[in-house]
Amino acid sequence: MRDLRLALPVALAWAVLAALSPHAAAVGPAAVICALVAGACLLGARGASARRPDSRLAAALRTAGVGAALAVPLLAGADAAAAAALDECDALSLLVLGEAAPAEVLATGCDGGGIVRSAVLLRTEAPLRIGATATGGCDAWLDGIRWLITCERLEVAEPPPWASWAGALRDGLLAASAQLPGMGGELLPGLAIGDERRVSPVLRTAMLDAGLSHLTAVSGANCVIVVGAAFQAAAAAGARRPARVAVAGAALAGFVVLVTPEPSVVRAGTMAAIALVGIVTGRRAGAIALLALAVLVVLAAQPHLATSAGFALSVLATCGLIVHARPIAAWLARAVPMPLAALIAVPAAAQLWCLPVLVGLDARVSVVSVLANLLAGPAAPIVTVVGLAACLAAPLAPAVATGLAWIAWLPAAWIAQVAMVAQQLPAAQTPWPAAPWGVAAASAMLALVVAAHARGRLGRGIAAALVVALVAGSTAAWPAVRLGALADWRIAQCDVGQGSATVVRHGGAVVLVDAGQEPARIDGCLRMLGVQRIDLLVLTHFDADHAGGAPALVGRVGLLVHGPVDDRAAPLVAELAAAGAATQEARRGDAWQAGEVRVDALWPMGELEPGNDASVAVAIDLPGEGLELVVLGDLGAETQSRLLRAGVPPAAVVVVAHHGSADQLPALYRRLGAAVGLVGVGENEYGHPTDAALGIVRDAGGVVLRTDELGTVALSVGDEQAGEVRVWSERVGAPP
Repeated sequence: MRDLRLALPVALAWAVLAALSPHAAAVGPAAVICALVAGACLLGARGASARRPDSRLAAALRTAGVGAALAVPLLAGADAAAAAALDECDALSLLVLGEAAPAEVLATGCDGGGIVRSAVLLRTEAPLRIGATATGGCDAWLDGIRWLITCERLEVAEPPPWASWAGALRDGLLAASAQLPGMGGELLPGLAIGDERRVSPVLRTAMLDAGLSHLTAVSGANCVIVVGAAFQAAAAAGARRPARVAVAGAALAGFVVLVTPEPSVVRAGTMAAIALVGIVTGRRAGAIALLALAVLVVLAAQPHLATSAGFALSVLATCGLIVHARPIAAWLARAVPMPLAALIAVPAAAQLWCLPVLVGLDARVSVVSVLANLLAGPAAPIVTVVGLAACLAAPLAPAVATGLAWIAWLPAAWIAQVAMVAQQLPAAQTPWPAAPWGVAAASAMLALVVAAHARGRLGRGIAAALVVALVAGSTAAWPAVRLGALADWRIAQCDVGQGSATVVRHGGAVVLVDAGQEPARIDGCLRMLGVQRIDLLVLTHFDADHAGGAPALVGRVGLLVHGPVDDRAAPLVAELAAAGAATQEARRGDAWQAGEVRVDALWPMGELEPGNDASVAVAIDLPGEGLELVVLGDLGAETQSRLLRAGVPPAAVVVVAHHGSADQLPALYRRLGAAVGLVGVGENEYGHPTDAALGIVRDAGGVVLRTDELGTVALSVGDEQAGEVRVWSERVGAPP
């Protein structure tokens, strides 16, 4: 419990910083208020302790006072970062900390003057190298306390010697594993050094769905392996303790540069560095205290990480392993052998602590993640150690590196296969209540286990948590249970009210065209469909009924394709890009691949002002399914005529333009010849869908499926040779 003397105040300071991060103007005054609160609480704790030494009130006031005091420098640093005025700089100098945008950078110069500020580089056409200095004119704007930067042209210098070696090693591992077959070859660099450049969207989605994505994120375990190996090697060479620590510290610093200083890496590296300092000074701190101190240091250096879900998950997973991995293993060991109990306890403890954040991001839980980690976990250290050895050997002995890569390939291929199989299991993603109730239920599960563990009754706490999970999951699962009758659905039209959102799924890849008007509606539909990550998001245009729900997709999109951007659309595009989505404005002739799904842009053509007639129209081909889909956005009859002259492919399914307005071109629908016309529509004042539009679809040979009547609609292929399309609808009454 002594560890909590630092952990609880740090958690409180973190919570204060996170709550105030979206409000940059309030951060400075809040630092002053926190200083006053800290003084008042500490004085109150002193008085309460004088009256009663073991007073719980004194302990609570002391914790609150220390937490408020720790929040002061964090808030002051965040205020200084927000006041940097990078948006006023004509030319910026950046120290690059990543190899692909969006990347963490440090702004080190503004118009020739010195400055040090953390920022995120969203977009640039220049190739990036870790440790390189880049200069050029950039646009910068403040998102809460985080600076976002886009640069069209950058002059990127060669990295200095301390960083240049790392790029050669990373490239060497990619070269050594280039000839490795299948998904094992894709996954090896990610498992060894966190390099996911080769991982396909299909495999990335499978790893996420199976709860194995943490294996490609460098964590404290990787740092422990590196530090321990360096420390023992120095000891074997006869070095004294200070020299051993110096060697281990140098190895740790090199490893952080090698795997790129992402938030989880910075946290893990900071924690290991603090532990090394403890060895030098002879003062050993508890693991939770080390973790809390690492969090404090990282937040002081990069305040914007206070609201980073990835950083929070990294910290919570580590905390779960420290607090509950061993007790859960001991409890399970009553029924199974200890090695098996330990393998189960590690992912279970991490999942339990991460659950409140996970369901806040995506209201689903993976029932198979523990099993997947049980099967994949033993292989991960082998890949890490052998893959890292291959990485180090690549510049000196390429043949040796290739041989080591082949040795590491077998466990990597096993992990990839586990992910692919686990993703296909019925319980891979189980629905969970949406926030705030889903977060409250997950938090209650964690609280029950923590409270029971503190009282020495861990088994009862786990049983109570499982009861809460059963009740919460059953309330959200019923629509998905019905959808299970059409488990092989390929196209779905979400019921998002008066708006449009079309989902395409094939072989683990997911394409979403538009997101409706309300984030909660599109999030609920995706949860029911069992969709977590979007490989390709197409926003046909930026009217609220097509793009208003897109904030629910932040952090879940691989590539964003969109129409012309105006002032109202730019913040949304920037928000999605800041969360990791690559972005591209569509033009006729462009094409994209998501797994085996091909998406072709049919419109716009030429320069058009943002609006309905500049909507992105796409044709989506599902290979081997007998389903071709065309989505027309909000194109009117005149623009549809231009599209028809430019050429459109035949389609089995069409999403009727503009929610079934009367402004349609019958000749276009006859050319498409779709068997199904999907209409995304809800209660409205426009008379959508009109009888004229519905008649056009029917006259062209199509069956009309409306979301206002049927709710969410899903389609799959029955007898492909007979052209049969099977239909599932959220409400009773779907036509055969």
